[in-house]
Amino acid sequence: MSKVKFVVLLAHILYLMIIAGNASAILPSNEPFSPAIPVPEAELGFAPGDWHARPEQITRYMERLAAASDRATLQVIGRSVEQRPLVHLIVTSPENQSQLESLRQQHLDIDTNDGGPLVIWLGYSIHGNEPSGSNAALVTAYHLVAGEAPWVKALLENTIVIIDPLFNPDGLARFATWANMHRGQQTVGDRLHRAHWEAWPSGRFNHYWFDMNRDWLPATQPESVARLQQFYRWRPHVLGDFHEHSARHHGYFFQPGVPSRQNPLTPRENVQLTTDLAQYHAKALEALGQRYYTRETFDDFYYGKGSTFPDINGSVGILYEQATARGHKMTSDHGDFTFTDGVRNQYATSLSTLRGADAMRQRLLAYPQRFYREAAARARKQNGRAWVFGEDSDPGRAGALVELLRLHQINVYRLAQNIEVGGRDFLADRAWVVPIRQRQSALIEAIFEQRTTFADNQFYDVSAWTLPSAFNLPFAQTRSLPEYHQSASNNGNDAVPFQPQPAAVAYHFPRSGLGSAAMALHLLNDEVRVYRVGYPHLTITAESSVQPGDFVVPVPAGGDRQALEQLLGEQAERWQVSVRALTSGFNLAGPDLGSPNIHVLKAVKPLLVVGAGVEPKEAGHIWHFIDRRLGLPVPMIDIQRPELLDLSGYTHLLMPDIKPKALPKTWYTPIRQWVKQGGVLVTQKRSARWAQALFSERPADTDKAITEKSRIDKLIAEITANKDNSMDKLGRQPYGQYRSDAADRIIGGAIFSAQLDLTHPLAQGYNREAVPIFLNSLTQLNASKNAYSAPLVLEDSTPAAGFASEFARNQLKEKPMLIADKVGKGLVVKFAFNPNFRAFWRGTEGLYLNALINPALVRSTRLPFNLKSAGE
Repeated sequence: MSKVKFVVLLAHILYLMIIAGNASAILPSNEPFSPAIPVPEAELGFAPGDWHARPEQITRYMERLAAASDRATLQVIGRSVEQRPLVHLIVTSPENQSQLESLRQQHLDIDTNDGGPLVIWLGYSIHGNEPSGSNAALVTAYHLVAGEAPWVKALLENTIVIIDPLFNPDGLARFATWANMHRGQQTVGDRLHRAHWEAWPSGRFNHYWFDMNRDWLPATQPESVARLQQFYRWRPHVLGDFHEHSARHHGYFFQPGVPSRQNPLTPRENVQLTTDLAQYHAKALEALGQRYYTRETFDDFYYGKGSTFPDINGSVGILYEQATARGHKMTSDHGDFTFTDGVRNQYATSLSTLRGADAMRQRLLAYPQRFYREAAARARKQNGRAWVFGEDSDPGRAGALVELLRLHQINVYRLAQNIEVGGRDFLADRAWVVPIRQRQSALIEAIFEQRTTFADNQFYDVSAWTLPSAFNLPFAQTRSLPEYHQSASNNGNDAVPFQPQPAAVAYHFPRSGLGSAAMALHLLNDEVRVYRVGYPHLTITAESSVQPGDFVVPVPAGGDRQALEQLLGEQAERWQVSVRALTSGFNLAGPDLGSPNIHVLKAVKPLLVVGAGVEPKEAGHIWHFIDRRLGLPVPMIDIQRPELLDLSGYTHLLMPDIKPKALPKTWYTPIRQWVKQGGVLVTQKRSARWAQALFSERPADTDKAITEKSRIDKLIAEITANKDNSMDKLGRQPYGQYRSDAADRIIGGAIFSAQLDLTHPLAQGYNREAVPIFLNSLTQLNASKNAYSAPLVLEDSTPAAGFASEFARNQLKEKPMLIADKVGKGLVVKFAFNPNFRAFWRGTEGLYLNALINPALVRSTRLPFNLKSAGE
């Protein structure tokens, strides 16, 4: 053997020894593994936990496992926003693999299935900056595919394991880069180390900065849709949801959660199964010398989370929370804790889930049948037979709800008869029927209920999520089952194909619906002149060719008529909008086309404020709304680069919820001047409070920077100060009562009915004065100095659904929820809430949309102050 070959061989042997050594750091030393299966290090080049694996590395390793073993099959179930593959590694015995589809179908037949394999779904790191889960998936997958121990083989004969290693690959990619770029040869645990203070917006969120662990029910993101399709395709017996939590607690959490915060629709048997499985996690962690806790901090109330959603679908969802290293090492009062430790613990509880479920196999196999049998019995006891909801003159919005319900395997049908329920009319072919007595009756109850009584006043997330309210659709429960069309029709959009008319002097399309506004915005970007009908002073009858809020596109005299009509046809097809011709500008039943109440619109060029101090989720909701729903580009300015602010090329400055201290003072004067010259400032929550203070200033010299003693600084002090904590204010209070008192001073998320002024330009497209809004903060706007500028007010602060303490109700009562003030030629719009909440609160997105498209319709409403006597 030559010297070169010997050196190469020796290097290879040493590499294999290193790999084996690294693998044994986490894997059990007393179990055999097949040498034919590559260990994770062979793909990564490092041991899991030494560095943070990137999504593409994790995917490639799963591909290698599937190629190397007849125990594993890899499926690509979808793609993330950034087009990363969403993969499932399905691991079971070779015999089960050969009949996987028939076993799946047998499993779904709960009426006859009293045997067959268990289906266990292990899902990791839905928050991308909680990466120990995804990295533990590598070791878990290797153990199941390569393990030769008798218990592994026996487990796989009786179990189908779905490993979902990348719940949120886009967020994980951001965080892996962040953590790895700060790793030196010597790992650093100091809490001040930059690696522990992740840059905005953090890797927790997906591409659009959405919290994916709140999206299991609303399913607004492509990752969620793909995941739900597979969930219903498999309906696992157990779903493990692996997370991380703050390092200051140190201990590993696994469910059951807080008993008093369990959703009452979740069966007690589910909680008992979770509790019995917990004993296996306890043993696994005790064997590692790891501290753990249960029944504290985390709850199982909101069905939009990964550990709770399965509970209302006949499965057992379990939350696992590993103390985070926020990089590679964290030093705390409990000592040093490494990323490798976290990977090891997540791997241990992954296996304890499988071994515990295997030991409880018969109980878990029988549970889904009992769940659906009891849900059916509860449905039969209900007074109602169906839920019905109307279109509210917006078939697109109603169709979006229909599509969501069908994604959740809920049968929805078009109403076939006119009915009246609770004083509301629902018209045939313009409303939808959801029969209660169907397989998904438990989920239907959770989706439509309006719960207002609770066993606890603390919630880890929201306390209400009634979906028809979220879509602002009229709905009611019927005592009898109304007639409905049996066929599964489309989602409800019945747009009439565009037909050019030679005699047309203009074309118009309706006010309602996101598609109409989006079409108008795109026409404006194509330099087409678009008008919108305001609230005229003359009466408009139902026979009028145009209604308030309708869009009108004149046919230019001598212009390129064919090009305009081609563009109208393309946009109408894209946005599914019915466009009709007007053959005359004369309108006896309403305004003529030359009316001063038909306003020309301007193209929208928004600028979104982002960066440290901005609430990333709310910024993401705005970005997603404009980018995905309206199809418009969204430039962003980083709040940490204040010198870049130049508003001359923009029509709108969009401010999400922002900490007032984060807003650069050098922006104050330019923003004021820009608004006075015609700019539109759209704000929400704390930035709305900031805007109120900014525009209440009346400096003698508008070019002079606002001083340190301005109302802005007073506002910051007011927002950040705690005025309710003094003994003078509260008296002496028991220390143990603090958590409950603190919970009374926040709103985790509840639904309220606000009153809308339908004559206001920001209300165009709305038909009913009562509008359900979602509040998750106690932001209070001061009463406007202009009595005509508050189109949305919370007259009654009693929640329509969800929890709000007496303190919260008193704070919110009769407060304006939306104010639109004219300032010079411009407009300042202030929302006290997030109108685009999580992209599923579709009922108030129209208000935000009108803030974008309708500023020209908002006129000054200062009353005249006449000092002259009458008759002079």
